Amino acid sequence: MFVRTKCLASNNHPELDLEKWQKTVDLIAQLFNCACGAIVQLRDNEFYTVRSSQNRDNFLKSGDAWPYEMNSFCRHVIEKGSALYVADPANDPHWSQIPFVKDGPIRSYFGLPIYWPDNSVFGTICAIDTKPTEYNDTLYQLLYQLRELITADLKLIDAYESVKKLAITDELTGLYNRRGLSAMVQKTLQNHNNTINSIAIAYFDSDNLKEINNQLGHDCGDIAIQALAVEIKKSTRSTDILARVGGDEFVAVLNNINEPRLRQICRLIEDNYRTNLSKRKEFELYTNGFSVSYGCLCVDTNDGIELSDLCIQADKLMYANKMSKRSG
Repeated sequence: MFVRTKCLASNNHPELDLEKWQKTVDLIAQLFNCACGAIVQLRDNEFYTVRSSQNRDNFLKSGDAWPYEMNSFCRHVIEKGSALYVADPANDPHWSQIPFVKDGPIRSYFGLPIYWPDNSVFGTICAIDTKPTEYNDTLYQLLYQLRELITADLKLIDAYESVKKLAITDELTGLYNRRGLSAMVQKTLQNHNNTINSIAIAYFDSDNLKEINNQLGHDCGDIAIQALAVEIKKSTRSTDILARVGGDEFVAVLNNINEPRLRQICRLIEDNYRTNLSKRKEFELYTNGFSVSYGCLCVDTNDGIELSDLCIQADKLMYANKMSKRSG
């Protein structure tokens, strides 16, 4: 899954051409006749140089990083949310004492903030020099135009991720769908093979959805489905993989958890679902109660894991649970 705060240079995103970004910063260095053109990403509490111009006199290299807490030009650009041009910081009382000037080579800085499409901060695009500068309005506007190229790429990444999310996400609940469940389990096992000792599967099915739809309408049925999804999400960890795989059927895949704890979680989900749904005004005329059937099992990762087989086993256990309620 794409995470914005991770280093964009190492993400290998299909919609990102870092070679184009390299050409952009090289062009900045050439047209501004400056020591450094750079695109800098703010990730967590650190500035990271995604791409820096490749001219020989450049002191800032791709991959260089510095903490956000350090007083810097890029930090000022981010905090003010606007352009910053300091033509001669060494002779400016406000800037002469910052580390990159006092103890470093920067003698001119021009930078603009870069944003994701939702206006969250990506970082900065900069023209940095080791001598004082006098940039005219043409160069000023040029950096704005080059920023638009980077912003356009971020829009492509964002659009790609939105479409990808739609393809693997259930619209009603926001959980994964079957496709997303399979993809995320496979990815998790590949990326964390050495840290995952066991996999647990829990299969949930609402016992009352058909009655709710018939008596109260499908809007209330949707509310019941969403309510079960909420309880499953509240009772599991952020690292667990949750999916809606049918009308009122859900699967939770949890790692490194034992079966007693898993059953405790399943009971908690059913209890909270029953309690919270019965309090809702939409269901005040519904008198048949609310319940959830579930089946769960744990397997050792050394035994070999086929998600489809585990889901079938958990589904059978869930169905047995449902039948026992009817016969009891």
